[in-house]
Amino acid sequence: MKNFKSLLALLLMGVVLFAAACTCKPVAVSIPADKKEIIDRFLAGTLDTSYVPAFFFGHFGNNQKVGEGAVQASINLFLQGGADMVKIQTEQPMPHIDELTMETPLVPEDYYRPTLEVVKEVHRLIGKDVYVVPTILSTYQVARQGMGDDRLPGFAVEKPEAFKRMFDNYTQAILWFIRECKAAGIEAFFTATQGGEMKFYDLPVPGGFFETFIRPYDMKVMTAANEGTKVTILHICDWEGPMDDLTRYLDYPGKIVNVPLNIDGKPQLMTETCKMFGRPVLGGFDRKKEIGTASPEKIAEMTREIIANGPRGKMMIGADCSVPNPLRITDNIHAAVSTAHGR
Repeated sequence: MKNFKSLLALLLMGVVLFAAACTCKPVAVSIPADKKEIIDRFLAGTLDTSYVPAFFFGHFGNNQKVGEGAVQASINLFLQGGADMVKIQTEQPMPHIDELTMETPLVPEDYYRPTLEVVKEVHRLIGKDVYVVPTILSTYQVARQGMGDDRLPGFAVEKPEAFKRMFDNYTQAILWFIRECKAAGIEAFFTATQGGEMKFYDLPVPGGFFETFIRPYDMKVMTAANEGTKVTILHICDWEGPMDDLTRYLDYPGKIVNVPLNIDGKPQLMTETCKMFGRPVLGGFDRKKEIGTASPEKIAEMTREIIANGPRGKMMIGADCSVPNPLRITDNIHAAVSTAHGR
């Protein structure tokens, strides 16, 4: 880690040197060397459009979930991929629950302390110049870690009181994590929601599954993450199947929006999402396709096409969700990022 500062300085300086060397017209292009300022200008609408921000992330290996392994993995992906922010994955799964009752042992409020230590260390190393972005999973996503996709929804129908008790407990742990991240100096969060997929529509939950167990907890968590912070990304996840409605999320907090590539069986264009939400958008690449399999040259070509068809000055290049094996495809990530940056 001791050479990290010098590596970071070279990385950031390259942005400015490239802009100066590759400007074909006698027009001054001012791209900040500080990546925080790049994102600040992007959100303010004052970043030169020759530079499109980029942000990729993914899950790491088993020895990189917490501790020094997680710190190293996060830093390495940032350095090798070159993105404009660094995301801290929340890899701590909730304890497995065999049977949910009102007496089932749950978790202490400070359950996410190991992940908090990763956040603090990465922030200590690069937080002065780069936004460190902890992942805030929704209460539903946290709960499914301990039960699985197939078992969890059934408890909402069969044991609604125990289900609510569990959701309340997990939400307190998430809120603690948000508070402690802010106390450590964190100014950015990646807030995710899940549970709005079409497969949940037929669950016989009074008042509706989404309205009872998704939206209220989402809003509580996301409101806390947005209060007093500079950057928040609203990620709408379709992990559990197709979605047909984004309008239910229009009032969800988040300064940047990241949505599925297909809604109601049709492509969801970045320009449409930007107009619908009235906010900048993150995306363009399908996490399941070329970003993990194509050549860097193909990825650069696709990046140029995404930018040409996207909302000018209102887009951040990335994927619709976590990319596979991120440390194994850093060449592709770097190709997308460097192309977006005008290189």
